[in-house]
Amino acid sequence: MNADLSLLPDQAYLDRAALSGRSVQEEVAAGIGNGEMPARYQRNARTLRPADQARLARARVALIGCGGLGGHVLEFLARSGVGTILACDPDVIEIHNANRQLLATQGTLGRFKVHVACERAAEVNPLVRVEPITISFRDVIFQGVDVIVDCLGGATHRKELQDKATAANVPLVSAGVSGWTALVSTTWPNETGLAEFMNGRENSSELVQGIPSPTVGFAASLQAAEVIRILTGAPSALRGNLLVADLAEMRFSSVSLQTGSPYSI
Repeated sequence: MNADLSLLPDQAYLDRAALSGRSVQEEVAAGIGNGEMPARYQRNARTLRPADQARLARARVALIGCGGLGGHVLEFLARSGVGTILACDPDVIEIHNANRQLLATQGTLGRFKVHVACERAAEVNPLVRVEPITISFRDVIFQGVDVIVDCLGGATHRKELQDKATAANVPLVSAGVSGWTALVSTTWPNETGLAEFMNGRENSSELVQGIPSPTVGFAASLQAAEVIRILTGAPSALRGNLLVADLAEMRFSSVSLQTGSPYSI
């Protein structure tokens, strides 16, 4: 952390927002520009510069799906300081979610996932905002969004979401999980993505092979890393590429979605 930066508690920004009428996220970004830093972000230092942290505070991310992948991505983005997260999921939490979904607890069964997501984010970081959307992503207009995160299960609706991201002219960070295998890719508008790779595959594969929580958390962490790097202006490591991770054998490879050429990493 830059020794010249003044570390402030969360309440300072909450109080400023209440007085100014501006959003907490705007106050955080403005404070960083004036040589301050929320104390909660001090361990991001050097990995994320003050300018990066300010960009995260101003960012708007659409999170499609708040289940296994989405719940973990939400956690990572909220802790990192992504200012506004649009959480979209029409489903409620059920007992079969409990093995892998961070938001699934005994106390949240039967509740909308996005409502639980709002409460979780508020507990984790009061300097970020989650906007709950309990309708299908098909009915959402993604205006003013910087990145869309594809945390859908199965293959059925991937192409629809990819088309929505292209229409909004924003990158899409996608992941899929089946058994001990995780797939992660980043797609820019009008480029080939995970949707084409999964096209025609059966949704039941993840049910047959199971969805262990370590695979879900691993894939979500890679998604969150890609989102943060994109938001801070860093190059996307997975643009146009598909990372395939076999956690059973600890083997990792990448395939170009443009050429189909594989290479190990």
